Amino acid sequence: MELRHIRYAVAVAEEQHFGRAAARLRVAQSALSAQIRDLERELGVELFARTSRSVSVTPAGQIFLERSYSVLGAVSRLVADVAPDPTTAIRRLRVGMIVPLARVDVVAVVGRVSGRYPNTTVTLLPRASAEILDAIAGGDLDLGIIGLAPGRPNPGLTATALWTEPLSLFVAPDHPWAGRETVRLAELAEVTMIDRPAGSEARLQSDHAFARSSVTRGHILEADSAELIGQLTEAGLGVTLLPTSLASVFPTLHMIEVIDAPTRTVSVVTNPNNANAAIAAFVEDLIASSATAPVSATMPSVRPASTATNESRPQGNSS
Repeated sequence: MELRHIRYAVAVAEEQHFGRAAARLRVAQSALSAQIRDLERELGVELFARTSRSVSVTPAGQIFLERSYSVLGAVSRLVADVAPDPTTAIRRLRVGMIVPLARVDVVAVVGRVSGRYPNTTVTLLPRASAEILDAIAGGDLDLGIIGLAPGRPNPGLTATALWTEPLSLFVAPDHPWAGRETVRLAELAEVTMIDRPAGSEARLQSDHAFARSSVTRGHILEADSAELIGQLTEAGLGVTLLPTSLASVFPTLHMIEVIDAPTRTVSVVTNPNNANAAIAAFVEDLIASSATAPVSATMPSVRPASTATNESRPQGNSS
């Protein structure tokens, strides 16, 4: 197995398309397919499930992909450490992030950092906060933008608060409370609430706020994405506490001020053992951007897994 095999497999996994991966790598699609088949034969497993129209990563391929990020990251840091000019070093910058983020334009940050470090490939990976923390600790991500519960992050990681904002109550437009302007936290003990799964960073923050106010939570309906939480709330299945800045993300919901509102802190987390100039620049830009961003900033559009580079990629056929 050679480094190029790892890079080829990562490209196919991220693009989920042999044609786009070949264009990104600037190799012939037939050559790329042959290299992946050789790699699979060597490993004795299938990394990708192929159909005439799509390519998906198998469970074995997912494990290979996660380990590959660590290998490529280590190689990138090795090359960067010996480069005479850090702005010309070829790097991969893998950013885990919760979505939506209405207080900072992450896409704009990517653009500015890519301008300063044109040989750096930035990959944005929406993930749950707990997943991001584990991946940073394990070297699979370079930094994360997450909501942190009290007492976090993991030992050995560095967290810098980007902003703290109050949570507001969001209800369906036809909810009995839709005409209200304020509510107290204690009133929420009597209603069904829609929240993140137990143990998640966002849920830990909410639970901590209720416990601090001596309010016992009532029935909770769990959903693992802000989009699903919004849909369940709009359907009238419960009410939810979300950062106030997300009012622009969920315009159909009615927002009510919580007089004794809990707060949520969003932080950027890094691993001191995985430091380079591009990571530092990304963190600095995030801190500067979040300090000046209005609360009503528009959420950047981010695909489930996107790779930001300075070049556009032609489209190809799957293989």
